[in-house]
Amino acid sequence: MTKLIFGMLVFFAADASAGEYPLLETIRQESIGGMVSSLTGGEPAPSAVSEEPPAEEKYFNSYVLKAVDFLYANYGLLGYDIHSVLTHDIEYYVYGVIAATRPPLTMCVAAQMEIILTAYRIYAQETGDYSVYSYLPKKSFEGLSVKDLKGHIWVNHEFNSYGTADALVNFGMGELTGFDKLKPGSFVNINRTTGTGHAVAFIGYINRVGEIQPAYNPDVIGFKYFSSQGGAAAGEGGFDYRYAVFKDFGCPEMPYKRDCNVIYSANRKMLNTGSMLHPKFWIHPAQEPEASTLKDTVFDGKFFDGRTTDD
Repeated sequence: MTKLIFGMLVFFAADASAGEYPLLETIRQESIGGMVSSLTGGEPAPSAVSEEPPAEEKYFNSYVLKAVDFLYANYGLLGYDIHSVLTHDIEYYVYGVIAATRPPLTMCVAAQMEIILTAYRIYAQETGDYSVYSYLPKKSFEGLSVKDLKGHIWVNHEFNSYGTADALVNFGMGELTGFDKLKPGSFVNINRTTGTGHAVAFIGYINRVGEIQPAYNPDVIGFKYFSSQGGAAAGEGGFDYRYAVFKDFGCPEMPYKRDCNVIYSANRKMLNTGSMLHPKFWIHPAQEPEASTLKDTVFDGKFFDGRTTDD
């Protein structure tokens, strides 16, 4: 099996400026190139292919959305808990079972990993291509080291991971995408003015009354997402949808559960946005690091507290 490898030299690239702006329209004019440059230490991000394929062929978004629908229908609102991982045990093809911790409760970063694992299963069953399970070992979804995808999804700034999008990029499975270019089925990690944050799957842009917008436009004030949040009791938390509103637009009334005070920023460290590539475009990074002195990721339960505005 191909070894999991990383471009560790970029892990400690100099921080980009915060890039926070008061108006979305200002930021939407900025190129995503600046955000990618901050990740790669100023060098252009390598392209996995010489010609750009159609989006439906290049990205895994359609399977992410199928996973979201499946999880909401079968495991929705079963309860949130910061110490719980996965709503149920998940088979990793012939390689064993990834065991759930205190099911059916789960929390937000674990929710994104469960979405990815569920998308794996749906893709493999629909296409007959089970090679997705050999790209990373099962341990990568269980451990929290720099060599484990889970350790990056859980967010670790020393690993140069500020969200699920970074995690996928670091493992050659995704790419960063500017907020104004997101498609349903992308991944977002947010920061709030309250000092808390969240890991979510992007469903669509919204206007002031929570209506889904077909694409980014001047009426956009935030976005609808899917994740695990809320209370511990069944029906009060767990897998569910929320409507994130950027702080510049206050917290307008809408007939949905809101998540206000979200910070809009061009800096990926404040608003981490990106997409998962289709498996045929996954490419292991070029060099494996020597033995690392970096400590395993420790989940930050105070930051990922699971509370949104209407919980």
